[in-house]
Amino acid sequence: MENHLTWNKGIFDSNYQLFSNGNIKGSLFFASLKNEARGMGLQNSYLFKTENFLNPTSKILNNKNEVIGTITYDIWHTKAMLEMKSGEQYTWSFINNWYSRWAITDSKEKQISYQASSSSGFIITNTDDEVMLLAGIFIKEFFTRILIAFILFIVLVPIITRSF
Repeated sequence: MENHLTWNKGIFDSNYQLFSNGNIKGSLFFASLKNEARGMGLQNSYLFKTENFLNPTSKILNNKNEVIGTITYDIWHTKAMLEMKSGEQYTWSFINNWYSRWAITDSKEKQISYQASSSSGFIITNTDDEVMLLAGIFIKEFFTRILIAFILFIVLVPIITRSF
């Protein structure tokens, strides 16, 4: 069964709310300076916690602080792999060059497609998997933050070097 959801966030905010038929389905609250987020679904809460700088991975913890999944990033190809403790594996990737559409799938039966504008978007899913749904948003925000950091680096380095 295909479900249609919407999500929104503030323009300069990284906190997401997901809705189904006007009812809140979940939320994702990001820490300002860390690559960390608290996810709230209808059934459970989750912590997405990123470790390492050069080879980042994110752990997904449940409300008992147990690791239930790991996200491994391929930064150069803007892709990610989500592996759950149960053995399920999901592939995350952008679908277009504008980075406004992305999907997470197990290549068999579960698939979630996302589309975004600046502060809102919609989701088409054939699963009710809260972790998979929130992970798709978390990974997108992870790559967005890397892109912003890269752009700031490119802009600020010439300014700083000219001042010396």
